[in-house]
Amino acid sequence: MSTAGKVLTILVLLVMIAWIVLLSAVTQLNVNWEQKIAQQQNALEKVTADNAKAAQDIIRLTEEARAEQDVTDRDLRVALGQIAASERMLSSRVESLTRLKAQVADTQAAVQRAGVNLDNRKAEKVKATEDLARKRDEITKAQSENADLRNRLAQLQDDFKKLLAENTAKVQKAKEAPTSRSVSGRREPPSS
Repeated sequence: MSTAGKVLTILVLLVMIAWIVLLSAVTQLNVNWEQKIAQQQNALEKVTADNAKAAQDIIRLTEEARAEQDVTDRDLRVALGQIAASERMLSSRVESLTRLKAQVADTQAAVQRAGVNLDNRKAEKVKATEDLARKRDEITKAQSENADLRNRLAQLQDDFKKLLAENTAKVQKAKEAPTSRSVSGRREPPSS
């Protein structure tokens, strides 16, 4: 065999040994990867199961959250309704209070006007009482004056009646007596 054949044979043997080593390494690598793939498959199955469980948990939690939110929304609507009712009642009370304040103000104004009117009436009563007392004094004076004047009138009437009776008697006497006239044509003054 020639040197080239020997070299080639040794080279082929070396390449074969390298090829066997490589094949064993590839086989070993394939075995390792199969284990890793099995591990990854198991991990994937576990993660898939966990994912399904997590999805179920998410769905359950979402449903619980929705239910809780529904309860909260109902409570909120009830609370908002109560707040609205309270605000309506408050505004009604404020309106009633405002009306009452206006009525109280009107009543106080009426009381003040009534007080002023009462003071005016008292002043008028005092003035009327003074006027009445003055009028009574005037009436009393007038009555006393009237009584005096009546007495005087009665006296004058009596005097007139006496004078009339005297004059009537003189006229009768003069009719019965002869008429004598004075030369001058004057009448004689009546005797008193």
